[in-house]
Amino acid sequence: MLVIDASVYVADARPRESHHAEARALLSWVVAKGESVCAPMIVLAEVASAISRGTGSPILARRWVVALQGIPGLRFVPVDEILGRAAAELAARHQIRGCDAVYVALAQQQGATLITLDRQQRERVPPDVVACTPAEALVDVDLVLSCP
Repeated sequence: MLVIDASVYVADARPRESHHAEARALLSWVVAKGESVCAPMIVLAEVASAISRGTGSPILARRWVVALQGIPGLRFVPVDEILGRAAAELAARHQIRGCDAVYVALAQQQGATLITLDRQQRERVPPDVVACTPAEALVDVDLVLSCP
């Protein structure tokens, strides 16, 4: 099981992003292998915001949200009271930004590997959460075991 942060989807959507190629490669691998992926429902707003603000095009942002919703094997998890409280505790204890803490909490709850391009998020996860970049994950296709 993987939890993929919005930063990876945004990098995939923007060809000029420095991590575009690795984000595209990871997401292509996920789809080709039928990997199980989940993301908190907030990923839709995060991706829409980043693309709309970055391009000035609300239409393009909406298209990417629709495309994201069509990724096979991607399950959206609502931010309920349990996930919200877990994220708040992680945010306080590990000084993780609010939305970033939601992804970390979801990975922790699911026993999943967190894939993100956010260095601070990766560095501040608790010891029981494995977090890595798309490039690190792709070094070895056995993602859960290969991330440092």
